[in-house]
Amino acid sequence: MKLDSRYELDKYVNKDHVATPRYVVEDIYDLIEIHKYHSLWFPFNHYDSQFKLMAEELKLKYRATHIFDDLGNDFFITEPPANCDLMISNPPFGKQNKVIERSFELVATSKIKSFALLLPLSTLETEKRAELFQRFEDKLAIIIFKKRIKFLGHTRCFNRACCWICYNVAALNEKPIKWI
Repeated sequence: MKLDSRYELDKYVNKDHVATPRYVVEDIYDLIEIHKYHSLWFPFNHYDSQFKLMAEELKLKYRATHIFDDLGNDFFITEPPANCDLMISNPPFGKQNKVIERSFELVATSKIKSFALLLPLSTLETEKRAELFQRFEDKLAIIIFKKRIKFLGHTRCFNRACCWICYNVAALNEKPIKWI
């Protein structure tokens, strides 16, 4: 196997680098009524991401960034696009604490209006994260998968129990906990 770039190498060796299957993206786009958003940000999705590819098909306005793009857009220092009304992504599970904290910080500083993060179901288990979620529970919604997701990108099995943690997503206001 020839590895032409840092991105391709990372896909091969990084256990956190897995691709979200198309059906997962289709489901969340439908549930959150993606067409109602005007400026999307995919901070961990570049190149072959289904988030990006489907957004192009739907002719949605978005910005896709990744630490491996030509600009080295590290989520923890990259600014979202102006007037970003939704950040949506499957972030590296190994960095979930920092990702969650930064996501709420971006909302608190009005840099994004809402977010949807695909994370392991175990994200809901720790006291520290529970306290953070409680501070923002007025607009928090959780979508739980009935079956494990079969992520793409590794030759070995990488199935995980997952959930979407969403904040300030209008389509989820009436039913903040949902099973799909």
